[in-house]
Amino acid sequence: MKTLLSLFDYSGAWSAPYAANGWNVHQWDIKLSEFMDVNSIDSVETALDLFENVDGIIAAPPCTHFTNSGAQYWKIKDEDGRTWEMLELVNQVARLADLFTPTDPDFIAEGGSFFWAVENPVGRMAKLMDWDNPFYFHPFEFAGYTNPTADELAKLDAIRAKNGIGVTEEETDLVKELNAYTKKTGLWGDFNRDLEKKPVEAVKCSPQGSFTQRYGGDSVKTKEQRSNTPEGFAWAFYNANH
Repeated sequence: MKTLLSLFDYSGAWSAPYAANGWNVHQWDIKLSEFMDVNSIDSVETALDLFENVDGIIAAPPCTHFTNSGAQYWKIKDEDGRTWEMLELVNQVARLADLFTPTDPDFIAEGGSFFWAVENPVGRMAKLMDWDNPFYFHPFEFAGYTNPTADELAKLDAIRAKNGIGVTEEETDLVKELNAYTKKTGLWGDFNRDLEKKPVEAVKCSPQGSFTQRYGGDSVKTKEQRSNTPEGFAWAFYNANH
């Protein structure tokens, strides 16, 4: 049985295809348990005791202090330390990836593999980490994996015709469920980038575009609604990295 370490994965959406296909998934998020603080994995011994061996790591660390949409607050967050607290979480992911990356030449020669990926919206995380070569995607590019019916596609056409004006909450929920929206997101790490696309034309749910603009406010619930991994992307990533 292969093992996946899924960090900051409160919803379980990104790791769901792995769990559905028999992987041993460690869904690790402090929102699930106070003991699941990624910073509590503070030594090699602790990591190996908790997970023994890991074949892949996926991580979607909090983006609030990195995303371009909050750029006006960056200076304040830098000064009060919030930026660096969040950056330490990303550094911890990188340390765990380094720990579990195989180095045994025989394992590698026999085709053994390991992958790791960090997800974040467009922002400054990669610059602060000095990471380059991002893999960017929009949810609609993989919306076909949600297997929309002919009736659902017809409903999307009707919503699309509104061009973001007067879209109802029920219609917005359908667009979200079928992943037919834009939200430019980046992946960094060492993983197979050959993800097969199954696009469905994106639908505007608001004048600004994505359904995410309809979830105003700073509540935990709305942040989770905006940040949940789209199902279609999760399956495309699994198909390329298992």
